Parts: sequence; C-alpha cells; structure tokens
Amino acid sequence: MVLVAGTSLSSCDQIWSARNVPDAVKVKFVESYPTIKQVEWEQTDGLYEAEFKISGRERKALFKEDGTLVSYIEEIEEQYLPKRVVAQLQQEFNQYKVSEVHRMQEGNSTSFVIELEKGSRDIWLRYSEAGELLERSANATPTVQKQAASMLPLSPSRTSVEDLGIADSRWELPTELREVSGIALLPDGNMACVQDEEGKIFVYDLRQKMIVREIPFAGPGDYEGIALAGEDAYIVRSDGTLFEIAGFENQQPAVKVYEASFPATINIEGLAYDREQNQLLLAPKGYDPKWKGQKAIYAFSLNSKKFLPEPVISIPLEQVEPPRKGKKLKLEYDVLQPSSLEKHPTKDVLYLLDAVNNRLYTMTRDGKLNRTLNLDESQLRQAEGLTFDQDGTLYIASEGGKKGKGVILKYTKGIQ
Repeated sequence: MVLVAGTSLSSCDQIWSARNVPDAVKVKFVESYPTIKQVEWEQTDGLYEAEFKISGRERKALFKEDGTLVSYIEEIEEQYLPKRVVAQLQQEFNQYKVSEVHRMQEGNSTSFVIELEKGSRDIWLRYSEAGELLERSANATPTVQKQAASMLPLSPSRTSVEDLGIADSRWELPTELREVSGIALLPDGNMACVQDEEGKIFVYDLRQKMIVREIPFAGPGDYEGIALAGEDAYIVRSDGTLFEIAGFENQQPAVKVYEASFPATINIEGLAYDREQNQLLLAPKGYDPKWKGQKAIYAFSLNSKKFLPEPVISIPLEQVEPPRKGKKLKLEYDVLQPSSLEKHPTKDVLYLLDAVNNRLYTMTRDGKLNRTLNLDESQLRQAEGLTFDQDGTLYIASEGGKKGKGVILKYTKGIQ
C-alpha cells in the first residue's frame, strides 16, 4: 500500500504514477471525493482499491481500469441496519455481539456485511436489504463481487418529509431573549441562552420562567450558537469566531477568543460539542464557494484549540427535498441553511435546524440525511436554537421578531 496525500491530480501525480494508477481512476476518485486527504491504494486482479476515511469511518472503493466503480463499502452504525436484517440477527444469532457493520453497494444492489463475535469466535454475514442471508463465513470477510456499482454516498436518495408534531410545553421568553439565537440545557435544568446582539449568556429558569443570571463575555455582536463542554461554554459569532468562557458559572469566568478565517459568505450559526472527537462542530447558514453542491460542517479541536483546515462532514445537497411551494431559492446552497446544530446525547446522530426553510433534519457523520421534518411555522416563527436533555428530550427555541416574543418548545419524546 502507499499513502496518498492531497486530492488534486496536480498534487498527487508523482504518487499516482508510482502505483501506476490509470488516469481514468484518478479522475473518478478525485471527482467523487474532493475532500479526502489520505488514501491507501492496492492493486489486485486488475482492479484498484482505495481505502480511506470520512468523518473517522472506514471506506473502500474498488475501480476498474477505465474508472468504473465496481463496489463501495462504508462502515456504519448498527442502528442503521434495516429492520428485517435486525430481526434475522435477533432470531438466529441472539447470543452473538455485533462487532462491525458495513454497507456495500454493487450496481443497483445494496447489502450489509456484519461481523459477529462470541468469545474467540467470529462470524461474517452478508444480508440483502430484505433480510435475506446472502453469504456466511467464519473468520474471513465475504467475497466482494466485481461488478459495476453506482456511487451510494454521491447520489443519496432524498428523504421523505414528515411533520415534527405538537410540543408538550411552551415558554414565552422575556424581552431580552426576543431574538434568542442559541440554547443549551444546564445540568441543573436551567437553560443557557444567547441572542444575536448582546455578548452575554442569559441563564433562564424554566421553572420560575425568568432570567436568573447574566454572564457577560464580550461586547455587542452577532452571536449565533452556544455549546457546553464540561464546565466551559463556547459561543460562536456569525463570522466563525469562538469565545471560550472557562468555568462560565463561576463568579469571574475567564474568556478567550479564537479568531476564524472563513469566507465572508459562510455565516456560521450552528455550534455543537462532539464529545467523541473532543471538538466543536460548526454549521454554516451560508456557504463556501469551493464546496459546490455540498454544505460543509467544520470543526474546532478542543485538544489543540485550533480550527481544522478542512471540513469534517460534507452534506450532498442533492439529497435535500426542495422547500415548500412559494419559497424560492437564490442559490443552490439555500436549500439547506442550518440555524442550529446538535448531537443527540445517546445516539451517534446529528440534528440540523433550518430556520429559513422551517425544517429539522437528522444526519449521520458521513453527511447522509436520514429524516426531514417540517416545523410548525405558527409555533416556531424562526427556529434558531436546539438542545437536548440527557434522556433525549428535545428543546427548540425560536425568535419572536419585531413584535412577537421568543419562545422555547419542549418535545418530551423527541423524534419518534
């Protein structure tokens, strides 16, 4: 194997030629995966296999010499297995533990490769989407059929649109939070809020229905999101600049500022703490012109305290169902304009709120949108904030506009 650094052909020519990778394969790979920076290549039986990662998960793509994709395999979470496959596993292999799950695309066929373990014994199974067992082998992976395949992640199907449903509780916010732009639930049950004018964290008591504390961290500005990481709070300004308020509930919290250098068109609004990667995820309402046809999610490492140079998640916009009739799009990017981003507390699922298009999305780490839900515009005029409690209860905050009041709605059952 050989390590390939960079994705443009010009930067990779020397390494490509060292492995004798055909031009057609080079073009197809770079065209399909423009953000990939590290690839391992192997040549077997006249085919070219690329092994790489997207958002920390393994991927393999197998190409013919003419650039035709033979198969594509991606690592996925167990929860994304089809219900019929899960039923078969529970019925026939309930004493085994699921170790790994991969989705494999060959031509128009999708199958699921599952590794089970029981003590020192491993079993590999391959199921169809309908739950039919296609292949079984012990201590070895199933054979990959060498036939042409369509690119699953590059041509994702659009999700059907549902309605979010009715909230269980509703809070009308005071004047200071009329333009609430971000929320985060505190361990004591109070809600930390920011708004897009004042550089303060407003602590709102959901029981007393009042602001009980204000924590200044900066002067006036367009503040859009808040995320909590342990005892520290992070606020994002629309230009991507981050404000770290260390020990924010202390009497004199320390504030640090991390300047961003995003394009002027980016307009960051979503901010979420990713505990697994110890990083902050940043979702733009706007766009970066170099990522055509995609909405990029960026990251700030809490280990190095630096912005990562490239997006960590890329969302293909072709999978987004167009907005309701009457809404016109000026740019292709306008079909998805995140106003808030949050990670579910118990599942590896990301939630994207879109105030402009009145929608809520659920998403995997590889940018696949799983569910699309319409918001009730009469209840959520401009949904700007999103948070969860530890049990998955969902809270959504909405601005009130010039005459109305900001609100927080509570959905105890989350998304069913």
